[in-house]
Amino acid sequence: MKKLFIAGLLAASMGSSVQAADQDYKLVTVAGYLNFYLLNLNACQDFHPSVRHAAYDAEKSLYPWLDKLDAKTKNSIDASVISDVVKKRRNALNAQINEGDFTVDHCQAVVKLLTADGLDKTLLKNLD
Repeated sequence: MKKLFIAGLLAASMGSSVQAADQDYKLVTVAGYLNFYLLNLNACQDFHPSVRHAAYDAEKSLYPWLDKLDAKTKNSIDASVISDVVKKRRNALNAQINEGDFTVDHCQAVVKLLTADGLDKTLLKNLD
């Protein structure tokens, strides 16, 4: 009976550990998603003045979600994990800029995704 009880405790603790790891993975995914938009909008503001105002307006829609993300991850995820995700996104964007593929059309599409289409509600449920 004692062995069964210990096995049950181990299974329960492993289950909660797996759930925590799954939630952390989801939060890192959301961080990458939101930072993709933030980095792109910042680059649009710098490189394409014709969409600067629209990019600033679209950027405002990200801040409530970034605040929620910060509150959720503050005590649960090592900051370096999210920092690494952001660095990878920034490096990919820098490569796109260096290759001349960062166009006004790209910026307009990013702005449209945020202002007209909206963010992915299913993904953002992880912040609630």
